[in-house]
Amino acid sequence: MVGLSTLQPTAALTPAELFARAAPAVWMVQADHAAPGAGAVGSAVAIDARTLATNAHVVNGATSIRVSHDAGKTIVQVAQVTRDPDPARDLCLLAVNEDLPGGPVSIAPADSVAVGGRVYAIGAPLGLELSLTEGLVSGLREIANEPLLSIQFSAATAPGSSGGGLFDDQGRLIGLTSAIASKENESLGFAHPAQWISELMPRVEAERTVWGERLAANGVLLGVDGHAAPSGFAELSDLTRIPLGERPAKEVTDAYRQFLLLAKPRAFVLTGDGRWGAIAAPAALDALIAECAAAGVQCQFYAIDDAVVWPL
Repeated sequence: MVGLSTLQPTAALTPAELFARAAPAVWMVQADHAAPGAGAVGSAVAIDARTLATNAHVVNGATSIRVSHDAGKTIVQVAQVTRDPDPARDLCLLAVNEDLPGGPVSIAPADSVAVGGRVYAIGAPLGLELSLTEGLVSGLREIANEPLLSIQFSAATAPGSSGGGLFDDQGRLIGLTSAIASKENESLGFAHPAQWISELMPRVEAERTVWGERLAANGVLLGVDGHAAPSGFAELSDLTRIPLGERPAKEVTDAYRQFLLLAKPRAFVLTGDGRWGAIAAPAALDALIAECAAAGVQCQFYAIDDAVVWPL
């Protein structure tokens, strides 16, 4: 019968074939923090030539981030982090300024994931880059206020696996490893659905619209393009011009480095009672302004998005 072959299921890849197909897109993430010796190791998956997806908790609080591959033979610095507006999704994209070797993954449709399906996890458990483990989809669990289901799986994982890829037997990405449920049982893990990756940027764009509205409502001068207007006080990347007052220089500049890693929306704030820090969501902006008003202190923006707005 003509076309009958198109109805046949595609043969599953062997573990070796799957690893050869998927592993070039899986990277180890090293996030540096301000405190000496602090930092985090996780995993990430390339979704296009210059973008990787990972768990936000892997890079939270980082002052610099790099991704590496092939036992450190390839190391690429991350230029910017774009987080999902909902922290509960624990998802972010890492942008780099050069093409990543190896190519991106393909993402499987969410409805192709079923209990009993064979899955493979690739990541850097305990910093052991490109470790492959095999298991099954053990369950599909509801997440509060989310239409898609969390994937419970039995492939072994460990700290450092977070943000790594969970693949079906065709080598397609079905999830990002997000949690290890039990230290006593490393074969009980969870992954966020890979479809969230394609939803992230539209969600961020909607957040940016709300952000602009909040800024305007709180008296921030916006240009005709809807963005904060630079004051001319300093270049955005100049760490030496931040008005410290009595604030400790290292702590403030480390916090500003965290701000520079964030994608828009973002702001760096100095308050009249000596505090400082980055915010990156309309809800956080509203909360900060309300807090400053309640305390009777000035809440002043040093930088918003891509502009230093501190007055001359």
